[in-house]
Amino acid sequence: MSRILIFVEQPENRRLLAEWLGHHHEIIVGESVVQQGKALPLLNETFDLCIVDGQALTHLWEWVEARKLKEQPVFLPFLLITLRSDVKLLTRHLWRTIDELITKPIEKLELHARIEMLLRSRQLSLQLQMALEQERTLKEQKLRFVSVVSHEFRSPLNTIFGFSRLLEKPDLANERRADFLHRIQAAIKRMVVMLDDVLILSKTEAGRFASNSAPLAIVPFCQKIIEEIKYSTSTGHTIKFNCEDECVTVYMDETLLRHVLSNLLSNAIKYSAPDSTVELKLQCQQETVIFEVRDEGIGIAAADLERLFESFYRASNVGNIPGTGLGLAIVKQAVEQNGGVISVNSEVNVGTTFTVTLPLNT
Repeated sequence: MSRILIFVEQPENRRLLAEWLGHHHEIIVGESVVQQGKALPLLNETFDLCIVDGQALTHLWEWVEARKLKEQPVFLPFLLITLRSDVKLLTRHLWRTIDELITKPIEKLELHARIEMLLRSRQLSLQLQMALEQERTLKEQKLRFVSVVSHEFRSPLNTIFGFSRLLEKPDLANERRADFLHRIQAAIKRMVVMLDDVLILSKTEAGRFASNSAPLAIVPFCQKIIEEIKYSTSTGHTIKFNCEDECVTVYMDETLLRHVLSNLLSNAIKYSAPDSTVELKLQCQQETVIFEVRDEGIGIAAADLERLFESFYRASNVGNIPGTGLGLAIVKQAVEQNGGVISVNSEVNVGTTFTVTLPLNT
């Protein structure tokens, strides 16, 4: 419903306008005697169209210009109601501030037609501005994506190229050859993870992250994820698993859960010291399953928490730790698209806890 602000001196005209327009619009009526300041409390009101008469325009034309300038590039329409004989007297401010005028006596149908035309123009202006903002945001995201991904891919590609050249040496010792192969495999695995993140992100943003729920033995599943993380990272972290409730079989999406837990556990390990402990805590309730991933790592500053789940955003204290800033954005979108909630509690240099709550029928 559009909001129409009315500054008209004559009380009967104000009443009629409010009556005629109130069935289809939200009406805000200004006080009479504008020049005495009684209408000033309304001057900062948000509105889609303002109706003024000649006397109001005389006293408010500077404000009208300021409001139109503030709204740019969005169109904010002003409609003048005046006597035909007064039009010439208003020319000083008229065409700088007024978008349409209607002369007295007012015909109801004409008034509605002019108002609908102005409101339609404003709506189209708003839609155009939103489209431009979305396009601008998309371009910025694409540029950031190219920058981040190209930077993150450069390191493993350099690793693969460098160690593959070293493998060409005929006199290379077997131990060195095995070490180089291991480094190449780790670099390839890192690239695969980044490519998977990009693919999943595109699916979640397009709403195509399909849920495929099935019976899942949740405790063995969590234990398996932990073993996979230990094998893939080889950092020496201690990963504890704590299940407070009796959890036998739940009905959940295994692919979703694997991605969420793998990402959170990998992050916990990445951002904490090798000799520290990471904990996965599981709680099974009547209608939900709650997962907590806690680490003793670098933590997240309060200023970063608000943007933590944005695509490509990385906390200010990550330093040279590699990453694209995609993981948490993907986790949040996937969790929310499956009816769940994710939250975070963190303190710098103390640790971070992520909590994921998922319905049992995901």
